[in-house]
Amino acid sequence: MKVLFVSINKLKSFRPVLPIGMVTIATQARAAGHQVRTLDLMWEEDDEPVVRAAVRDFRPDVVGISIRNVDSQNMLEPVVYTPLAREVADWSRDELSGVTVLLGGPGFSTVPEDLMDFVRADYGVTGFAEESVQPLLEQLARGRRPQDVPGVIYPDGQGGYHRREAVFRIDYRKAARPDPALYDQRYFDYSYETHDRSLKVPATIQTKKGCVLECVFCSNFLVDGTGVKFDEVSRVADEVERLRDEGLEVLEIVDGVFNLPLNYALEVLREFVRRGIRMPWSCMVNPGNVTAELVDLMARTGCYYVEFGTDSACDRILRGLKKNFRQRQIVESHRRFVEAGIRVEHCLFIGSPGDDRDSVRETFDVMERLVPPATPDVHAFWTLGLRVCRGTALHATAVAEGMITGTERFIVPKYYASRAVMTDDALLDEIQARVLANDNWYLWWGLSSIGLRERITMARAESERIEAELNDHLPPRRPLPLAGGPRPAGGTR
Repeated sequence: MKVLFVSINKLKSFRPVLPIGMVTIATQARAAGHQVRTLDLMWEEDDEPVVRAAVRDFRPDVVGISIRNVDSQNMLEPVVYTPLAREVADWSRDELSGVTVLLGGPGFSTVPEDLMDFVRADYGVTGFAEESVQPLLEQLARGRRPQDVPGVIYPDGQGGYHRREAVFRIDYRKAARPDPALYDQRYFDYSYETHDRSLKVPATIQTKKGCVLECVFCSNFLVDGTGVKFDEVSRVADEVERLRDEGLEVLEIVDGVFNLPLNYALEVLREFVRRGIRMPWSCMVNPGNVTAELVDLMARTGCYYVEFGTDSACDRILRGLKKNFRQRQIVESHRRFVEAGIRVEHCLFIGSPGDDRDSVRETFDVMERLVPPATPDVHAFWTLGLRVCRGTALHATAVAEGMITGTERFIVPKYYASRAVMTDDALLDEIQARVLANDNWYLWWGLSSIGLRERITMARAESERIEAELNDHLPPRRPLPLAGGPRPAGGTR
């Protein structure tokens, strides 16, 4: 079959991100004997003629649309990215009658039925497409319904969907490594500006899939399943060596959390040291699993930047979020990385369940000590509210507190923000003032000209407008999808 894979992610804020998922699956499909092309809309000013030309010239049997993110995940900046997926599908069908539209990607896996409805796709794949893309394309090539393919979803002809549960297992030895030639080469010519320097877009690798934690807001279990699926340490090191030898300058390890489990991260780093691998790299870390050896090995192999999933610095809130660390560990882990010369960014929520004036102030006080003004190697990134995903504990909390009904579609995001924060005008004004007083803190780009309380009102109105507009393209409500139940228990597989 001929398959055109299209990445619709166009987000360049902070920096462009390589579409590693799409390229991995495209590489896999090509290895199975299919003709493959990739189209990345990141760099296009006018998407329609580019998509139409690609479909017209290649004449694919299948157009696979990769949905990395459904929306901005920012309550203060409500932007929904999936209308472009619908447009790509419409342009493709207009150019080539009968072309099959396939949806996939991590964003798709979180709200598959809603996106199938919205895009009017023929098929979708949730979970690990490395394991399902080959049998799916094989069945389509034979003119058969891929009804037994893990993670497949498609209209059942009776107003609902046939859906097979995703199987979250992977044999890394059989999964083809992403072919760099399938990336848009403009990524590697692009430099992006950080707070004080210019950097190249990093190459990306993934050492494992999944997580053993059960944070109340996290939708990772819908994308990667529960438990952790490890690649072989030697294969990870082989891939880094290959990327280095090809001349790529910067690396990002894109695991959800690099240092969980800690022993595996140490094995990877020890192998890097044994092979003499040293290049600039970055990752996300969990403050609860940071040791002196970990930081030493990270620094020795070239790590220059880590992003902490800090969330809060109040122990009461951290317990409610089911985090595996407390304020003491945040402070100690921060100190270790800073002393090693590694840049640190803390990502924090304002308005978690239980958040109030006391807990918010405590978190701000801690961050003022860790991230004071005029310290360019440390930063704090604040987010007001937490995005709600169906099937999470946060979803159940939001329903119980009357913030949502539980029957919503999630084409447009819903957010949880504690009433104790959102109804405290004095606290909101204090948050605004404290953020603006620190040049290393970020909450919302327009805060210096539009007050936080005013922006909250504006953002709510924008979100309602977007939802009304997009709902016009949706059919009547179908039964709640399979992901509506409680999250399965975690555990290593």
